[in-house]
Formats: sequence, structure tokens, C-alpha cells
Amino acid sequence: MTMEEAIEHPAAQKWSLWRSANFGVSVSAVTLLLQVATGRGFELANYAHTRSAETISALGGQVLAAPLLFVVIAAIRNVFIRAQAKSNASGIRGAITFAALFVTIFVGLFTYGEFVFSRDEAIGGEARKSFIADTQFACVQKQASLNQAITQQQIQTYCTFFTEKMAETTTYKQLGTELAAKALADLQQKVGAISNLCRQ
Repeated sequence: MTMEEAIEHPAAQKWSLWRSANFGVSVSAVTLLLQVATGRGFELANYAHTRSAETISALGGQVLAAPLLFVVIAAIRNVFIRAQAKSNASGIRGAITFAALFVTIFVGLFTYGEFVFSRDEAIGGEARKSFIADTQFACVQKQASLNQAITQQQIQTYCTFFTEKMAETTTYKQLGTELAAKALADLQQKVGAISNLCRQ
């Protein structure tokens, strides 16, 4: 490259790490929206509604994965192409933008979790599958521990019928509500009625 060409084509700027992180967090937001839009958002809603250290960490990891990837790519590019000019992007503005996007995503997730578990309709889709799988496992373990004179196949049949019936009468609100005394009594009554029906 001649001197004239170098003047006409100055070195490209370094990639701003904060700008890369903001691009990555935007990708995370779109990914989460697509997950909800395609009917696969129950796990997100469940994590957001539970709000334990474990579930918040899981959500944080999912949100931060893309930003970290983009920051690493930008850093590697900046290290190996040393002739670049410094980025004009403001670090403070980039950090504020990132924090705002991050908080907005989490507020959106918490709002979505509250919405999902405030409904009075019977569970369906991912929620139903998850409920049936968890309840079936617990039922099989419980029945097997009773040492009854029944076969494993009979236990499986009973628990399958039991969990299907439970799923038909369980609402999203019941899944997301901590059981008060009356709710617990109602649930125990329901379980007893279903158990008797399954044994017939």
C-alpha cells in the first residue's frame, strides 16, 4: 500500500467492548423473545417466578452468554490487529446502556413469570409436561417405598393415571402459589379423590 493509499484508507477503529456487549445482550433479548413466542417459555417463567439464587443465576447465565461471546471476539480482534485506531465509543455510555438493557430484560422476565402464574386456566404445553414428569417420578418413588404386593407395571399404570388426572385439574396459579392451609387441605382432598378413582 502506498503512502497516498494509507492516507485515503486510515486504519479501522478498534471494536468497542461495551458496544460488542450491547450487541450481544440485544441478541440475548431476541433469543428469549423467540423462546417465548414459540411456546417454550415456561422454564423461563418458572425461573423468573421462583427467584431463588439458583434460578436467578441460570437466567443471568442465559442472558450474559451472548454478550460475553461478543466481548471475547472483539477483544481477540483488537489484540491481533494492533494497527487499529482507538474506538470512538464512550465507555461510560456503553456501560450505562448495557446496565439498562440487562435490567430491562430481567424486569421483562419477572413480569412474564408473574403473568404466567397468575392465570386460572388448567396447565398445558411445557407446564403440563413438566408437571406430569415431576409428579410421575414422585408418585412411582412413593408407591415403590410402600412395599405393596403390586408389580412395577401396576405402579406405573396407577401413577400415569394419577398424574394425568392431577394435571387436568391443576391451574397455573396453583403451580405458582405457596400453599396456604386451605389450599393444602383442598389439594389433599383432590389427591385423595383421584387416588380412589385410580384404584377402581
